[in-house]
Amino acid sequence: MPFQVSPHAQKKSFLLLQGVASPFFAELEKALIKAGHQSLKINFCGGDLLSGRFFSTALNHINFQKSLNELPEFYLAIFKEHNITDIALFGDTRPVHVPAIELAKQQGIEVHVFEEGYFRPNWVTLDGNGVNAYSKIYEHSENEPEWFLELAKRQPDWQDESKDTGGNLAIRAWHDIRYHLAKTLLKPMFPKYETHRPDSPLQEYWGFIRRMPMVSLYYKRQSNQQIKALIASHSPFYLLPLQLEADSQIRLHSDFTSLEHVIQTTIESFATNATNDAKLVIKLHPLDPWFINYPKIIDKLCTQYQVNSERVIYLEAGNLNTLLNAAQGTILVNSTVGTSALALGCPVIALGSAIYDIPSLTFQGKLDDFWSNAEKPNAELFQAFKQTYIQQTQINGSFYNLKGIRMAVDSAVNKLAENTSKLSSGSSSAESTFEKPTATDTKLDPDQLVRNSG
Repeated sequence: MPFQVSPHAQKKSFLLLQGVASPFFAELEKALIKAGHQSLKINFCGGDLLSGRFFSTALNHINFQKSLNELPEFYLAIFKEHNITDIALFGDTRPVHVPAIELAKQQGIEVHVFEEGYFRPNWVTLDGNGVNAYSKIYEHSENEPEWFLELAKRQPDWQDESKDTGGNLAIRAWHDIRYHLAKTLLKPMFPKYETHRPDSPLQEYWGFIRRMPMVSLYYKRQSNQQIKALIASHSPFYLLPLQLEADSQIRLHSDFTSLEHVIQTTIESFATNATNDAKLVIKLHPLDPWFINYPKIIDKLCTQYQVNSERVIYLEAGNLNTLLNAAQGTILVNSTVGTSALALGCPVIALGSAIYDIPSLTFQGKLDDFWSNAEKPNAELFQAFKQTYIQQTQINGSFYNLKGIRMAVDSAVNKLAENTSKLSSGSSSAESTFEKPTATDTKLDPDQLVRNSG
């Protein structure tokens, strides 16, 4: 039955920080309380208030209405007053979360980070300490492919048995609109709140409103026709799937300053090192809000690097798996498209910090050498990688629709009853490979914490 934890499990005191723009954190809080834990939620803006306390006035919430540089002192007081044992949050690089994570680690408080799934659509992420390059498993990626293989051997019969979560983009958009509408209307309650998003939600919504009908009525059909013609031509091609310009993965986990920088680096290398019959396919992210004129940028770069424009194909939409199945290789920064490409046996080079950037999985040389030396990923290693990350960091569910939220909450409560900052051995008794942080009296400079938040 849901929400039941072992009678031997330690009762904990959770501090829930900013969650995803949906009722997920409100439902999680209710479930934690029902399971016998203490839970306190912090609201930083009107959207947090709508997604939380407005759903249940019985929930224990505090509104933080001060400035970012006052957060460290606020967190320390909350940790002490409420005997906090664990913090949970969505997005480990948000300005409101960076000081909480730093202080929690110093105080020996467990950190649990939710994020979109590494393996979508039926998984969401619950990782200890941080996600992506901050994940507790990431330190094994650079030089230890054997570590993944050995861990997977402990459960040789493991299979991905995730269940469908249901839901669609419309329900996610509805939650997002409600969240940001409440944030705008209740701005007087939180006058000093600073969002982590570089663009205003109204600008993004206008971009989607402009783009989505065009994708449905024209670009989807056009792109799939382009893909069909490309494959029929038997020309070798490479895929560059674009991420979102505002993606923290680009800003914090790579050396690139923008997506234009990524495109320029790729086209420059392609022009010099790819064979003359090869083509480069640049595909727009499905949620891109159309703020940037990528076709214009691509045309300019083709002229600059003397590449025949017919060799560089720009796609607004189109079936991603069809491209990955036929591509000679995929170039990306650290997009989750990388896991899809690896699953289909497509060679991959990651230009930023990516959890799947592991020897024998991805190309470890320079981009200039990728065009002629790309190799298919080791299938056994990919399965071990997938198994490890799913077992250690993924929960079957969704943040947005009712069915998916129930699934995710049920799994999350059971995981949170244990210590997710420790790696399990794959058996019923967890063996930690990481030491728990010890408490310290070291004082942090609040201004430094805010600056480090990006």
